[in-house]
Amino acid sequence: MRKITILLLLIATISFAQKKKKNWADDFVVSEKPTIPVEEIKGFLKAGQYIITYEAGDFNGDKLIDAILVVGDLDEVSSYRSDTVKSKRSVIILRRNDFGVLEKTLENEDIVYCYTCNSPQGSPLTSVVFSGNTFAVEHEAGKVNRWTRIITFEYDREKQLWLLLKDASSTYNIMNSKGFTSNVKTQDDFGFIYFENYDAFSEDLTKQTKH
Repeated sequence: MRKITILLLLIATISFAQKKKKNWADDFVVSEKPTIPVEEIKGFLKAGQYIITYEAGDFNGDKLIDAILVVGDLDEVSSYRSDTVKSKRSVIILRRNDFGVLEKTLENEDIVYCYTCNSPQGSPLTSVVFSGNTFAVEHEAGKVNRWTRIITFEYDREKQLWLLLKDASSTYNIMNSKGFTSNVKTQDDFGFIYFENYDAFSEDLTKQTKH
């Protein structure tokens, strides 16, 4: 009888422990990245354009999925090879309205480097990173001697406008760790620059400042 009692207690203890045991995954919840079907994005292409990349997110906090789109000309590669004028690439901000439909709010063709601008090996655009009310346009190119440039914009939800947040660039040599240089400019340096007025290729950002 005593052995049976001990056995029952042991079973009860194990059962209780199993109920108390918590899987680490219960507390580790990965939020799904918002997505938009490419068919919905294609509606914003003009004749002769193609989608380079796009990212989805909710920049204005209304729980609706917006998008940042980068488009280019279909003939940008052939234009480069024929040594004609380099075609520009546009960044387009898409906001989803109250009816659930995406609409274009802003566009700027002076942010993304062209197909071979400062990059004989091909497109220097590496990615567009959409996070909260900000997005960054990231470039990197070169072989041994490399350069990067990350241009970040922030959406002011109160004023409902996009401003340049940061313009960061660097150069480095993959064979020489001591050859790294960087230059990070913020609003303390250039003031308030609207997304639509920003020109990444202007020598003086302060000339674009709006007071």
